[in-house]
Amino acid sequence: MKLFPIALLILLACSAKKELVPNVQKLNSPTESLLQAISIVDDQTVWISGHNASFVRSMDAGQTWQLFTHPTGDSLQFRDIHAFSSNMVVLMSAGPGPLSRIFTFSNDSIWEENFVMSDPLGFLDSIDFWDEQNGIAYGDAIDEYPYILLTKDGGKSWERAPNENMPKAGEGEGGFAASGTCVVVGENGKAWIATGASGNSRVLLTDDYGLSWEAVESPIIKGDAAGNTSISFVGQKGFITGGDLTKQDVYTDNCAFSGDGGKTWTLTEKPKTTGAFYGGAISEIDEKLFAFACGPKGLDYTADLGQNWTNLDTLDLWAVAFRENVGYVSGRNGSILKLTIQ
Repeated sequence: MKLFPIALLILLACSAKKELVPNVQKLNSPTESLLQAISIVDDQTVWISGHNASFVRSMDAGQTWQLFTHPTGDSLQFRDIHAFSSNMVVLMSAGPGPLSRIFTFSNDSIWEENFVMSDPLGFLDSIDFWDEQNGIAYGDAIDEYPYILLTKDGGKSWERAPNENMPKAGEGEGGFAASGTCVVVGENGKAWIATGASGNSRVLLTDDYGLSWEAVESPIIKGDAAGNTSISFVGQKGFITGGDLTKQDVYTDNCAFSGDGGKTWTLTEKPKTTGAFYGGAISEIDEKLFAFACGPKGLDYTADLGQNWTNLDTLDLWAVAFRENVGYVSGRNGSILKLTIQ
C-alpha cells in the first residue's frame, strides 16, 4: 500500500509514545482542619491525618471521604499516619512532651494509646512501617544520639534503637513534623531519615531495620529553621525536599536527588515555587521518574531530575504521597488534591 506524505505523518504521530503528565483534580473534603500526612493502601483506599484530632478515609479513590476524630477532644495534631488496611491505622500526634503520642485505631472505633513521650524536650516527627509488625518513629534529639524508636508488634510497643553503631546527633538536630515523611522505609530493612534545624541537614541511613545507622551530609540549605523536611525513595533513587521555613518568598537550595541509595545527593535547578517545601514524593512510571514537592506556596513537579519544573497549584499544601501513577496532596483548610500521571 502506498502512503502519501500526510498519511505517513498521521501514522507516525499516532504511533509515537504519549508523553506522560500529571493531571490535578480538586476533591471534596469533609473537614477544614490542616491535613498533613497521607497513607495510601491501594487504588481505592487512602487515609489522611491532620489537626484538631481528626483524620479522614476514602474507600472509593477519593470520591467520598469519612471523617474520624479522637474522643478526647481536638488538642491532638495527627501529623503522621500509617494505614495497614481500610480498617486499621497507626496515628502519631506531635507536640512537646506528652503531646507526642502513638495510637492504633480500628474502624470499629477502638483506640489504643501505645506510646506517650515522657521527656518534656521530646517531639515526634514521623513514623513508617516495613510490614505489619516492624516499624520506626523519629523525633527531635533529646540527648547526644538521634531519637529513633522501633516496634516489632505493629505499633503496640516502642523502644529506642540501640546507640551502638549510631552517629551522634547534632546540637538541636531533629525533623520537621510537616508531612509525615521525615522517615521512609525501603525493602530488606532499609530506611532513611531526613534531618534539619539548628544548622543541621543530614540523611541517616540503615539497612538492618534500624539497628545500625550512618550519616551523610545533605546539600539542602542549613539554618536555625532550615534543613531537610521530607525524603522518599523508589529502589535506590531518592528525593529530598526542604528549605528555610523563615524565607517563604525567595528561592533556596531545597531539592536534591540521589541515585545510589542516599549515599550522595545532587541539588536540582530552582523550582517554580518559592519558599520551603514541606512534603515530597517520587514515582517511577515507564522508567521515568516523577518528583513532586509541595509547601505553603504551592505544588511543583519535575520529570527530568529537577532540570525543569512545572507548577501545578498555588494552594497551601503540606503533604504528597504516591502509589504507582496515582497520588494525593493535602494541606491547609482541609484541601485534598488527586494527581493522576497519564
